[in-house]
Amino acid sequence: MIDELDEHSLRCGLKISTAKTKIMATAGTAISLRGTQLECVESFLYLGQRISLNRDFSEEIARRIRAGWSCFHRYEKFMSSRTVEMKYKRALFNMCILPAMLYGAETWVLTKTTERKLACAQRRMERFMVGVRLLDKKTNAWLRGVTKVKDAVSSARERKWAYGWELAMSTNVKWSRELVEWRPPLTRPAGRPKARWRDEFQKVLGTCNWQLIARAKTKKEWIDLTRCRML
Repeated sequence: MIDELDEHSLRCGLKISTAKTKIMATAGTAISLRGTQLECVESFLYLGQRISLNRDFSEEIARRIRAGWSCFHRYEKFMSSRTVEMKYKRALFNMCILPAMLYGAETWVLTKTTERKLACAQRRMERFMVGVRLLDKKTNAWLRGVTKVKDAVSSARERKWAYGWELAMSTNVKWSRELVEWRPPLTRPAGRPKARWRDEFQKVLGTCNWQLIARAKTKKEWIDLTRCRML
């Protein structure tokens, strides 16, 4: 199959790189292309996002937090300056730093642990913006009242629900939709199963037919359900 793909790619003027192409499969499979064996991996980076077999998003979210800090440090003098008005710091945070932290959040499976990591990272950035320390014992509510920045966890959830609505409304055959609807012909193993991407929709709505509900609502009405969940 890969030889056929390579052949058709060459006809279009494209050449598959044997150095950059990786194989990720549940079972160890040796696959060669033009006499070169392709590397088998358990995870790889694609378009800036880590894709892995174990469905553990903690490492990917940790990467995004580091990306957020990298962006924050780029403007550290501006963000920590006492002479810059908070409205300008807020605008920079919402437009540049938060998107760096939440890149690919549409595909995340958020847990309490990952939500706490995102919230802690954001609060630390906010303390830099305001110019206070943990020893000052300012509450999180007070800190958010001063900065008035968008909440990272809420924004991540809104992005996911917005993407879920678009997926439900799509009439075209897409791999993303096929993956969401696919069910393996096996029973889930004993023990607590790992959280799935769609579990959050089913938990909030109380039904497996979340796509039917999404189609009956506007995008705004659908995203508003996340706020009901947080309340």
